[in-house]
Amino acid sequence: MTAQITQARPEGRIHSQENYSINIEMAIHRAFVNKEVWDRSDYIGASEIAGCPLKIYYDKTEPTDFKGNGKTERGHAIEVALIQLLKQGGMDIRYHAGHINHQKEFKHPDYPVAVHPDGIVYQRSKPFAVLEVKSVGSDYFRKIKEPLHSWVVQTRFNAFMANLPKALLVAVNASDLEDVKWWEFDAMSETEAKEYLEKAKKIMAAIELGAEPFAEPSEERCKWCEHKTKCANVWIPDEEQKQKEVETDEAKDALEALKEAKELKDRAKDLESFAKAKILSIAKEHEAGKIKSGHLVAILEPRKGRVSIDTKKLFAEHPEIDKSKYEKSSAPSVAIKLKETA
Repeated sequence: MTAQITQARPEGRIHSQENYSINIEMAIHRAFVNKEVWDRSDYIGASEIAGCPLKIYYDKTEPTDFKGNGKTERGHAIEVALIQLLKQGGMDIRYHAGHINHQKEFKHPDYPVAVHPDGIVYQRSKPFAVLEVKSVGSDYFRKIKEPLHSWVVQTRFNAFMANLPKALLVAVNASDLEDVKWWEFDAMSETEAKEYLEKAKKIMAAIELGAEPFAEPSEERCKWCEHKTKCANVWIPDEEQKQKEVETDEAKDALEALKEAKELKDRAKDLESFAKAKILSIAKEHEAGKIKSGHLVAILEPRKGRVSIDTKKLFAEHPEIDKSKYEKSSAPSVAIKLKETA
């Protein structure tokens, strides 16, 4: 599903700092005190609804004692402080963390789903849109061109649940509360939302039955997942299983897609090598660090060579060093190679 963006606004500052009497550090401090925590053990929340069913399953059935750390706590506090800034900038935002009436909860009468928007935006004293705020590090913030799919789903689904026509998504630079990017969306239609409501119903049924649902892997979903070792997508065959071959039409589409992806990757690599070599040649000829043609500009950025330690040589010359103290380990994984048979 591709979200319909009705209004997308570029990054920008809210107003100059002198327009605000609010003390940012004090606002962040108050946000720590006013944090609201919701027990999601018996329902699916909007922030989960676009996620992998298997991850949600394990989040519910094997909850950790993790209650947040300094980074997550500060992120929450920054989001609340931004809402205070938006309010002082003229937006009528109600029912947010720290608000006298706190956040609103919207529960579906027929599905195990409940949502808690970061705030409700009012226009002419009437509720108009839900507000979702995302606090991100400055490096990632600069890279954001379009919001993450999960953010869009969460925000639009919140609007559907709240029965409001619009959804406002704001990303804020955690290092500068006045540096923001925001997007306005239509609420999800009933048809779109039904897909996620049914998904939530199936996941909660799987939890009740103790049956693992299928994983729905993606780069966005899998990157930070803490349940990778339980996922079939990282299943690791033993020596005997490595020799076993099974022919099945179930894999036809996946194998063809993998072949196409490899060909595209190889083609892209060749194109990039050709383009870089030509641009460097032209840059050298003109002794210029910027090469422009039409609306495109190639900018040459000199980089210093990397300095690394030859650990093999170091340990060989100093056998007294305990290598185990310096070893790093990573989670096991599987590489998939593709070959064509006659």
